[in-house]
Amino acid sequence: MKVPVAAAVFAALALSACQDPAGVGLGLIDEEQLDPSVRVVPLEDLSLIDDSTVAIGIAASSNTALGQPRVLVGEVRDPAFGDARAVAYVDAIRGSGADGVSAGDITAIWLELHRSGYVYGDTTTALPLELREIEGDWEADVDYAPDTTFAVGGVLATASVAQADTLVRFDLPAAWVQGNAPTFASADFGTAFEGLAVRPGEGFAPAPGVVYGFDTFESAGSGFRVVADGDTLLYPLSEVFSSVAVEAPTMPPAAVAPVRAQSQASLGFGADVASVGPTALARARLRLPLEAGLAQSGPFVRPIASRAFLYGLRGEGDDRVRSLLAVVVFDDEGEATVTDTATLSTAFQAVLLAEADPFDRFELVPDPAVASLDVLPVRVEAPTATPPRFTLTLVGTGL
Repeated sequence: MKVPVAAAVFAALALSACQDPAGVGLGLIDEEQLDPSVRVVPLEDLSLIDDSTVAIGIAASSNTALGQPRVLVGEVRDPAFGDARAVAYVDAIRGSGADGVSAGDITAIWLELHRSGYVYGDTTTALPLELREIEGDWEADVDYAPDTTFAVGGVLATASVAQADTLVRFDLPAAWVQGNAPTFASADFGTAFEGLAVRPGEGFAPAPGVVYGFDTFESAGSGFRVVADGDTLLYPLSEVFSSVAVEAPTMPPAAVAPVRAQSQASLGFGADVASVGPTALARARLRLPLEAGLAQSGPFVRPIASRAFLYGLRGEGDDRVRSLLAVVVFDDEGEATVTDTATLSTAFQAVLLAEADPFDRFELVPDPAVASLDVLPVRVEAPTATPPRFTLTLVGTGL
């Protein structure tokens, strides 16, 4: 998928850059005009690109590679950024204190999911939920497609969750508890039990609907509660996966790139950094204004991503090299800040001195580490305002 964004506006940006004596847009921005050591490199050919970010992982904060603190459930209609439907799959490990428990000791089991406070969509929506058993194997370290769904059985329990709720509880039926008690009592529980799916209730018609987030870490209290011989044991969540199916926006906002996490749509762009010429670089920054006004409209909320990852790409096909250049954070006003300017500046310095090939393209990907539908509404305005750009602060007047 590649969707051009406000091509006419960016053509104007490119024209402004070409007319500049330095060839890189010096003088586009008033605040940067005042500093003769600053060069402005406009971002060009901004477009939405495929992104295979998958919200899967392990519900353990100590696992930094696969730690996934949240799952998403719900369905929302959003013509500006695209409709989305999220299904959560949760597995568990045997709880401490379960040694010595026999199947006959287990009299009740329920699943508790604590709200994370995360919400995307209409905050007045009471979302009906259903619980079903996963049929078949799945693993957290498998490269599933973001919208992968697993086979499930019939409805085991139902619940409803609203914005004010902090906890949702699914009481599993007595027959299911009796049939699965040997598994919960077994030392092989971790491999014998494949977990449960939490989905929007059958027949739920979002208008516009909502997607809620739930904590997964044991410290947040989510997990299975198993009553055995009068004691209530916690079986913490282990593997967790948010399957997110999305549709393309039908009415994208004007002059905004509708980037959204877990939507297979990140931001791609070009920037002619090499045209600055051979010179010593003190610092490189990314200036990326966001349309913060899209964060909320009445009760409808779209969280703006707090951070994203900037990649530089060289080559094509199997020879393509994708390098992480910076972590970008966004403040409440939607202004971007590169947290580690050293890596970005070093990479750009090598390009300026022809010690490395120019980057063919750049990608900005909303933080993939936490399941979300966070948006990055990159604002595209006239060149006299604040267009997306790199700003390069030079040392002296060049080499």
